[in-house]
Amino acid sequence: MTGMIKKYLPYAIVIFAVFLFVPLIFISDSMQKYSAIAYYFILLLTQVVCSAVYCAKHGLDFLFTLIAPIAFLFTMMIYAGGFSNPTNIILLFVYLISGIFGMFLGDLAFGDARRKQEKKEKQAAEELLLQAKRRDEREKQKMESESRGNRVRAAEAGSRGARRAANNSERVKPAPAKSYDDDDFDYDKYMSDIDKMLDEIDEDKSDF
Repeated sequence: MTGMIKKYLPYAIVIFAVFLFVPLIFISDSMQKYSAIAYYFILLLTQVVCSAVYCAKHGLDFLFTLIAPIAFLFTMMIYAGGFSNPTNIILLFVYLISGIFGMFLGDLAFGDARRKQEKKEKQAAEELLLQAKRRDEREKQKMESESRGNRVRAAEAGSRGARRAANNSERVKPAPAKSYDDDDFDYDKYMSDIDKMLDEIDEDKSDF
């Protein structure tokens, strides 16, 4: 809505200025007989020219053609007796039709140039969009490559740490547990001593 108002505003100002101030020139008694020049030529030509110029710049927009009839409502209420004059109602339709004529005239005269310009602008916008898309893809690929490199480096660092830990564990081996099978206890000598003691005891008994 705001964009439409911005497009309409310059032309609406011109149309309202012409429709409201030009009839002042013909309001005096001496100029009243020339008032047809204002209503059938100046105001009509203003509507045709503004519609053609608008169409040349912005394309067909039939809503724009309502500006002049709306402006003439104020003109006929102030200068031309309002709705009591049937001619004013006819002029409303005349200005509406003249606006439509101006639209087609502007499209016929300047439409090709406008369409070429619009096509060129569209191609330029698409090219900018394509460049932005390519730039985004390159940035994405760069980020993915950096992320992949970080993961590879992290994996290599983890692998080196595991190998280093394994090497350290191989260097520091626990001392083997002492086996009880390697005991220096001489069982035969122990039994021989016991037999010897028993023999001595028997000899002592025999002496008694």
